[in-house]
Amino acid sequence: MVFNKDKKYDIQLGQAFINERRLGEVFASAKLERVNLSQEHWKIELKSETWQWERTGNICIEYRHNGKKSGLAATEADFWVHELKRDDNTLVYIMIPVPHLIQICHRYYGQGRFRHNAGDDGRSSVILIPIREILS
Repeated sequence: MVFNKDKKYDIQLGQAFINERRLGEVFASAKLERVNLSQEHWKIELKSETWQWERTGNICIEYRHNGKKSGLAATEADFWVHELKRDDNTLVYIMIPVPHLIQICHRYYGQGRFRHNAGDDGRSSVILIPIREILS
């Protein structure tokens, strides 16, 4: 298991490392089998949301930060894992193949479900996806 040590995110970095390790432990202790996937190793990107998802009913996918590609637009991962937390406890991990998440984001971007000046200090652009429709 290899954990991300790059500097792609600068806010809540310590908590992000803790979250990555916890997800790594889930995969390390799980019995996983590959089905029709040729890659020996998968890259996974984890994003954690702590409270706004409950207030808004959306997950938030970042694609720009400080005017540069970030989040989904910059990921090299095969799978995107979105962690929804309450009171520092993980309620659910939503794991989505990155190409499928890109399709979902294009649909909701086209519907005007994006925000500029979002996130910490208003430096991010994000797409808002209703949780109830994540499987559609």
